Amino acid sequence: MAKAKNKSVERLESVVLEPTSKLQTGVWWVRRTVRDILGGKDVLDVHNKDTKAGKKIHKIYKKADDTMKRYFPGITKAASKKVAIHRIRDAIDDLGYTVVDQDEEKPWGAYYRFDSSEADRFIGEFFPGLSATEARLGREGLELSPKLLLVSPGQRLSWQLHKRRAERWRFLNKGAYYKSVTDEQGERVVAEPGHVVQFAKGERHRLCAYDDETYTLVAEIWQHVSPEHPSDEADIIRLQDDYKR
Repeated sequence: MAKAKNKSVERLESVVLEPTSKLQTGVWWVRRTVRDILGGKDVLDVHNKDTKAGKKIHKIYKKADDTMKRYFPGITKAASKKVAIHRIRDAIDDLGYTVVDQDEEKPWGAYYRFDSSEADRFIGEFFPGLSATEARLGREGLELSPKLLLVSPGQRLSWQLHKRRAERWRFLNKGAYYKSVTDEQGERVVAEPGHVVQFAKGERHRLCAYDDETYTLVAEIWQHVSPEHPSDEADIIRLQDDYKR
């Protein structure tokens, strides 16, 4: 019997895909502000719908949603990067992963790297069917670093390679990439949700958003093939970069 998918993983897979109206975005920010004041609980969860105050709050948000659908059906746009990042953070909080490194100022988007001790759980949730042995390339005890990558619409990472790690990706929504054993970039590969790709140490690769309208979210595993010198963010050789880094 197939293992039921973690609800927070499902939420993460669809977190930034739907169009967001201006009104929806405004309501979302109000809810987030109130949630922060209430100590990290969503206002709709805190207030019981059976109480007078709870009914009033739910009525306000339902009215806002209904108004948006009725009067502003055409005023939609992709969520801003700021909104997308906060939604990713919320989903990470739900999942309970420990973020040991993150960068939300990347010109192409953002990344979140989790504690290596959580790698096996990450594999089970984001790489269904992949064994811990396979994830470690058959090398017992090989250190893994789980990571999430968020690529903004129309953006792409550098054409790059790594000397101290291999990588495995799983696309949580539609995206694209390039892959080659030479410096020639080759053909763009479109990746559907669930697509998995493995890159060997030194193999050239490039992650891209699917198009100019869609965020691309990827679960990644760093496979540290040099145990005496684990890989890090400095382990990048850029062969071409849109941002001149």
